[in-house]
Amino acid sequence: MAFKLAVAGLTHGHVWGLLEQWAAQPEVELTAVADATPLLERARNHFQRAYADWRAMLESEQPDIVLACADNRTSAAIAIEAMQCGAHVMVEKPMAADLTDAEQMLATARATDRLLMINWPTRWNPAIQTLLERAKRGDFGAIFEFRFRAGHAGPREIGCDPYFVSWLYDEHLNGAGALADFACYGAVMSAYLLGEPEQTVGARGSLTKDYPISDDNAVVIARYPKAIAVIEATWSQIGSDGGPNPIVYGTEATAGVVDGKLRIHRRGAEVVYEEPEPLPEGARNAPEYFLRCLRTGTRPEGVLSPEIALIAQKIVEAAK
Repeated sequence: MAFKLAVAGLTHGHVWGLLEQWAAQPEVELTAVADATPLLERARNHFQRAYADWRAMLESEQPDIVLACADNRTSAAIAIEAMQCGAHVMVEKPMAADLTDAEQMLATARATDRLLMINWPTRWNPAIQTLLERAKRGDFGAIFEFRFRAGHAGPREIGCDPYFVSWLYDEHLNGAGALADFACYGAVMSAYLLGEPEQTVGARGSLTKDYPISDDNAVVIARYPKAIAVIEATWSQIGSDGGPNPIVYGTEATAGVVDGKLRIHRRGAEVVYEEPEPLPEGARNAPEYFLRCLRTGTRPEGVLSPEIALIAQKIVEAAK
């Protein structure tokens, strides 16, 4: 029996790569897609039916799985209503535009006993995933600092489609600017490694753009009882600084990711570079992992867990 997949929203630019991955799953039927923009024409031929309204799609199709890829505020509403209709839901990062919506999403998942997964593209990077798992199990000693920086020159500057750009630059729909778009990655990693911080502070501003925008750069500092996380987000950066990212500072080693490898400097030893193992079958990409959870009756773990994503939402909102 095939799972009926419905895609609600096409304005999140990550959707196109996800569609290719979902289409590659033999047990999935691409049943329906809904979007209110001309992007619908780009996706229409991949699905059996197309809708201009996602609520009408949910009512008519009763899908097994819903992929929410609209703006952050609309995706939260899609997730809540889809779970109430009986569907399992994957939401493309971050969890929501604000904490209130994120809390309602988690409450709905628990009340309906539906699978809710927040997809973070960095989860499918073997080096980052290996670093986090090894740090979590104590391979580098007790973590006293975690650092992550994410960003690019800006959505408009790198050529994101105008429908994606329009809501990224809308604080109500996005949740902030670069702070919402990129600090969430470091926040969810920090939440997974260290839990919920005791205190969070942030600074953000529009530092480089010559058009109105809420923020194109942000820094978040999360304080834990025995650790600090420093998270940076930018829509201004040209290229890469070439340094390790993310970085875990432990009492026994400093470890980071450089060019797809782990750079590890242990106490009293030389720096070594280690090649990560490939991700295992069943966890190589988001659709594959989501389907495995459905088949086995397990819940998403690590950064994919809505409970961890909720802590990340708290960190970003506190910084804001």
